[in-house]
Amino acid sequence: MSQIYNYTDYRKFLRDRFAELKAENGYFTYRYIAAKAGFRSPGFFTQVLQSKSNLSDRLIPSLSQVFCLKPRDSHYFELMVHYNQAVSHVDKRYYFGKMVASKKGQVNTIGPDAYEFYDKWYYSAIRAILHYRPIDGDYKRLAKMVIPSITPAEAKKAIAVLCRLGFIEKSDADVYTITSKNITTGLNTDSVVINNFLINTLDIAKDAFYKFPKEKRSFSALTASVSDAGYEMIKKRIDEFRSELVELVKTDKGVDRVYQINFQLFPMTQVDKEKAV
Repeated sequence: MSQIYNYTDYRKFLRDRFAELKAENGYFTYRYIAAKAGFRSPGFFTQVLQSKSNLSDRLIPSLSQVFCLKPRDSHYFELMVHYNQAVSHVDKRYYFGKMVASKKGQVNTIGPDAYEFYDKWYYSAIRAILHYRPIDGDYKRLAKMVIPSITPAEAKKAIAVLCRLGFIEKSDADVYTITSKNITTGLNTDSVVINNFLINTLDIAKDAFYKFPKEKRSFSALTASVSDAGYEMIKKRIDEFRSELVELVKTDKGVDRVYQINFQLFPMTQVDKEKAV
C-alpha cells in the first residue's frame, strides 16, 4: 500500500493508490468509485485528479472508505485535501502544520525537519553566522548579532533545533560549528515551507530599507511589459544568476557578516487575452 504519509498532494496519492487497487481488483474503476463514494458521475473523479474540481467535505469520508484508509490515515487524507485546496498562505500553513504533527511517528521524511528549520527566519541566519564565527553557548551575544535582534531564549532554541536537525554540531570544546556549508530544501519539501520563510524575509526587508544606509544595502525595482516567452527567459536568467551567487558564496574569503538576498518576479496586470498587434 502507498505510504500516505509520504505524500503532501492528495491527488497524487489517489492516482497511485488507484493504480494499486486496480491491479488487485479489476472491478475497481472510476465508475465503481463514483457509485460507492457518491460522486455525481465517473467523470467527476477524473476532474478531481486533474485539479479541475475540488472535493467537498461531504465526499472526503466516503472516498477514504472506498480507498480502504484506516481512521488515522483518513484524518491525514482529510488534512491533505484541505491543505491542497486552501487558497490563502495562512490556511495552507495551518493545514501543513497539522499534517506534520500527524506524520510524527509514522514515517521518517524531510518534511517536518524542513518545516521547522524554515519556520523561523533567524534559524537560517544563525546557521549562516556559524559559517565564520563558532558559538560557545553565549546566547545573549549571539542574539545581539542578529538583525532584527532576537532574545537569548530564541537564540538558544535556534541552536537546539539546528543541532537536532544535524545542521550544526557541538565539539568537545563545547563550541558549535556547522556540519556543511550549503543545504538545500530538495525536491520533496513542500512549497508552503519556503513560502513561509520568504514572507518572513520580505517583512524584514521592509525594515532594512530604512534601517541601513544605501552603501550597506541594495534595493531596486523594474516594471516591464513582457510576453509569456519573455517571462520564461527572465525567470531562467534569475535562476542562473542565483546559481552564480551560490558559487560566489562558496569561494568567498574573509567572511564576516550575513546578508539576505531575495528575488521577486510577479505579475502586476491580468493577461491580455487579445492577440498583441
